[in-house]
Amino acid sequence: MKKRRAARFPSVRENTVIITGVSGAGKTLALKFLQDAGYFCIDNLPVGMMDQCFSDQALASKRIAVGVDIREKEHFDLFIKLLEKNKSLKVIFLESRMDVLVRRFMENRRKPPFASAGQSILSALEDELKCLAPLRAEADLIIDTSDLNPWQLKNAIKGKLGFSAGAFTLILMSFGYKYGLPPEADMIYDLRYLPNPNYDPRLRSLTGRSARVASFVRKDPLYSQSLNSAARFLKLIIPAYKKTGKAFLTIGTGCTGGRHRSVVFAGDLKKKLDGKYEVKIFHRDTGQRIW
Repeated sequence: MKKRRAARFPSVRENTVIITGVSGAGKTLALKFLQDAGYFCIDNLPVGMMDQCFSDQALASKRIAVGVDIREKEHFDLFIKLLEKNKSLKVIFLESRMDVLVRRFMENRRKPPFASAGQSILSALEDELKCLAPLRAEADLIIDTSDLNPWQLKNAIKGKLGFSAGAFTLILMSFGYKYGLPPEADMIYDLRYLPNPNYDPRLRSLTGRSARVASFVRKDPLYSQSLNSAARFLKLIIPAYKKTGKAFLTIGTGCTGGRHRSVVFAGDLKKKLDGKYEVKIFHRDTGQRIW
């Protein structure tokens, strides 16, 4: 990366990254990747607050990534001086071919954020790129995202900054269908085909955390087959999910009320996968009222 003159802003640390570039080139996506990698990310931080932010003791041990765009054109001179005098700052500039940028905005039926009334998308982007030219000149790394998918962009940033992706987390969430599907679930296992402990008066008030309920659920011959099948399938697909850059995968395990079968299954699935991945478990509906 390009070296600058000795820093005159001692509060700026070596673990600070500036993400900038033309609208539509992927700045927001790049910040998301850095956030997943453990960076404390701030988008559109006012230039006048940067030194205060960088010197905040609460952030002293954190890696920081800041998104900058042209909305503060009047403060560009101050920001450029900060960059010129700080060899510790790492600046990543994202750009794309104009035809690609125009297509992206057309597909999303949006205009560039700083286009004036009646201005075409192409004209607005050209004006924006001219304004950003001083920032581009100070960039340590310029990435053309024209032909990159999100995974490739993440790998490009990862390779240049030398950070490792955050640990992959598997989240197992038990739930009850009667209270609605969990919108955050990537996939769902429906356990309603198993015998329901709710119909046994001795088990109704208990949850799947109880050994008695677990024993009731596990004695069905289909249970162990289903559990082993789910564990094998997840071990097969998780590496593929990780390759796409996904930081976590949420698996829903559902039964009617979310108190018995789904809870047992989620707990046993965690035991099957613990050690191989970081596995967290959340029982969404065990606290629901029993009718």
